[in-house]
Formats: sequence, C-alpha cells, structure tokens
Amino acid sequence: MARRGKIAKSVELIEEDVRPVRSRKYVYYVLIVCEDQNTEPAYFKQFEDLFDGLLPEETVYVRRVGTGRNSLGVVKAALTERDKIYEENNHRQIDEIWAVFDKDDLDQSTGNRQNFEAAFELANLEKVNVAYSNECFELWLLLHFVDVNPALPVPREDLYKMLEIAVNASLLDSKTPFQYVHGASDVIRYVSMYGNESAAMSRAESLQKYHQSLSHAPIDSNPVTFVNALVQSLRDWYRYYSYEND
Repeated sequence: MARRGKIAKSVELIEEDVRPVRSRKYVYYVLIVCEDQNTEPAYFKQFEDLFDGLLPEETVYVRRVGTGRNSLGVVKAALTERDKIYEENNHRQIDEIWAVFDKDDLDQSTGNRQNFEAAFELANLEKVNVAYSNECFELWLLLHFVDVNPALPVPREDLYKMLEIAVNASLLDSKTPFQYVHGASDVIRYVSMYGNESAAMSRAESLQKYHQSLSHAPIDSNPVTFVNALVQSLRDWYRYYSYEND
C-alpha cells in the first residue's frame, strides 16, 4: 500500500500492545483501530494471543488501538497510526488496516450523518477496511448466541439487554447471573467460552444480504455488522500459517 500524507491534527491513542513491537520482522502486519477503548480491543486481543502461539513467531502481528472517537475519528486515527508506524519502524508498510466503529445515534442529526458517510469515503480513499456495526459492536457478540431479525431495527439499549439474556441462557448451572455493563470487557470471556463464532459468521452474512438486497445505505442498515469480515481475515491468516508450519 502506498503511503499517504499525514493527518495534520494529532490524535491521542490508547495502545493495547502487550509485547515489544518488532514490526519489520513480521511477515504480515494487521492494524486494528477501534472506536471503543475497552470491549473491542479486549475482543481482538484473542487474535494477538492466537498468533503468538505459532512458530516461528514472526508470522502475523496484530496491533490493537482504542480511540474513544466517533466513526470519522476512528478512520483518521487509523491513518495517524499508520504514518506513525511507517516513520518509527524503518518505513514499515501496514498490510491490512481496519477501522472498527458503530453507528450508534449518528443518524439523529444531519451533521452526524455526514460524519458517518465521510468515514466511509475517507476509508475507501485511503484503503482502510471498515468493520462497522449498526447499531453497535454488541450486535456481533449477540450473534454468537442467537439469530436477529434483519427487518426489525434494534436500538443499542435493547441489544445490551438481549446480549445479557443470551449469555445467561448459556450459563445453565451458574448461580451468579451475568449482568452486562456497557464498556466492560468481561463479556468477551463469556462469548469466547459459550458463543459460536461460526454461527455468528453466518448470521452476520444473512443480515448483510438482507440490507444489500434493499439497497440500504450503511447508516440505514439496522441491524447489521461487518465485524465478521475482519474476523474471517484473521482466521484465514491463522489457518494459512498453521498449515505452513505443520
């Protein structure tokens, strides 16, 4: 990927790296920049751990960054981080850049709609992959447990409650009910233990096909998530390197 110009305004980022960055030694470098600073980075940490288990170690490097920004801010933060890595790591190019963000309430005003649409335009221009969710990331987690009707828009507060109910339904013998708190990362453990990623992939694709068949714009596609595309890419790379090193 050709290097683009820097974003003039500095963006403060929260980096989630848990090992030294040796980016130029890695065969493939994936940068994931998230809107959320807790739940989403915690979810993608499992892929860092997954690739850490491969030998040789220099296979795929996953770098997670949480921003606390909105959709357009996440894409801009991804470009800032890309340029930072390029400058600090001997002109190391990023192989895949992903921006993970939500729609949330961005359709409530003209300005917010414009920012959301601008995020897609900038991402397309700069070759940043977008893994967005409408209404929010919790939809992707919920799909690990249950189907969601594509024709009925689901507000985020309802998604939180549905996720809590779904997790508790999987805890058949637990004496302590799970309570979902937005922004907390403990839900990731339950999704990993009791959720079905393969089913979530299929359910996400079904939602996408429904909204695409009606030519819905991203901001009007509720419920839908494309986090599965990012997860599929990471799983494919893991299978590739696992097979190569058997």
